[in-house]
Amino acid sequence: MLKSSLIMSFNSSLVLTLFFMLMVAHPSNAQDSTPDIQETEKQLKQLELLVNARQFDQAYSLASSIRNNEEGRPSFDFYYGLAAIETGHFDEALFAFERLLFYQPNNPRYRLELARVHFYLRNLKRSESEFKQVLKQNPPAPVRNNVKTFLDKIAELYRQVEPEFMLALDLAGGYDSNINSATSEDELPQEELIFPVDIVLSEDAKETASAYWSTLIHFAYLRPISKTQSLDVRAIYNKRANSETSLYDLDTLIAEGAYGFFTGPIRWRLTGRYQSVLLDSESFLSTLSFLGNGRWRQPNGASYGIGFNLGQSEYDDNPNGDIQQMQYKFTYQSPPKKSNWTISAFFGLDDAKESINKYNGKSYQGFSVQQTTLHTQRSSYYWMINITASEYDAINTALYSKLREDISLHSTLGWRYNITSKLSFRNDYSASYQDSSLEANTYQRFKAELGITYRM
Repeated sequence: MLKSSLIMSFNSSLVLTLFFMLMVAHPSNAQDSTPDIQETEKQLKQLELLVNARQFDQAYSLASSIRNNEEGRPSFDFYYGLAAIETGHFDEALFAFERLLFYQPNNPRYRLELARVHFYLRNLKRSESEFKQVLKQNPPAPVRNNVKTFLDKIAELYRQVEPEFMLALDLAGGYDSNINSATSEDELPQEELIFPVDIVLSEDAKETASAYWSTLIHFAYLRPISKTQSLDVRAIYNKRANSETSLYDLDTLIAEGAYGFFTGPIRWRLTGRYQSVLLDSESFLSTLSFLGNGRWRQPNGASYGIGFNLGQSEYDDNPNGDIQQMQYKFTYQSPPKKSNWTISAFFGLDDAKESINKYNGKSYQGFSVQQTTLHTQRSSYYWMINITASEYDAINTALYSKLREDISLHSTLGWRYNITSKLSFRNDYSASYQDSSLEANTYQRFKAELGITYRM
């Protein structure tokens, strides 16, 4: 027992001796951190005082100088975010309050400031949603009045037209299991054909899988001509190249000019559109269209929409292939919340101009449902389902003995992560299935795509 006590006493003495020797050898280690902590606390207190004194320029300058070490600390992010808002650095304020809300999602002050940031960035739907979340938390009367003032301004902005410029670049790559939307069968059955035997399909006419890359450039400019009227132009160029074969490489160009105006609570847009499609670098299809749509916004933020599309398509390799098109669409969009829904119903007619081409005309109807959900302050996920039923106007008597009827199902699932308010990543997955009365037009298709988008 005495021996154990002596050993424990010796060990304790040894530990204390070693600690003392280390402190003597490096006396500054125990003291260096204290001035740093004191200096940091002094700077944070100074930042708070500057913000409270409404000296926002000085506050932002101080916050910027210590941001690298203090970002993510609530006592810093709050006053840094306020200083950034008041000095017009809205992107920086956005991420500061997003960080704060991530850890304290029920803090009404943080949500109120985030709503203000989105308002100043003209993210009106998101701003409206955040302000309404604040109201649900039953804030004090002065805060409620302030929120209602912002909501009134948002409603007014919805009814006004402001100058708008947008330029976006999207780069993507992926895999497509069926780049030509063709059947996977090797033969067409003779019971569908005018021929007495099955027809063997060539490789080009069958399902072809390939990796691909795509580039999309989108330009838009809107110019107000009054508080309730505007003119705008848009141009979209999309190039898709496949690694397996160039036969189905696509170049698509869309150019639009539009006139927008309000009649009471309804916003209208009338558009002229030209579309050109190149297949394997050769002219394939050109379309001229006239489109109109109106959106009636409700007091709760929901909206109802109606639209039409009248157009004519010409196939350059088929002089008898011209198609006149009509489509009508009805849409409901839910109020802006964490999850947003859009439900659409549509029907249309494609009418062949030449009787020899009547088998390419069709009538169709369908509906689509899509949802976008804000997952975190920087990420969202989305999905969409579209179902369309089509019936063609005549039998292609040069090949088939049956009328073509199709039911198509298309679905998409994806997510997007915003690195900044201008730069984002996305990952999309889509699946399509078409069941047709003709084997040649029955197919399934799967696509996976990863892309990056930069938007000015």
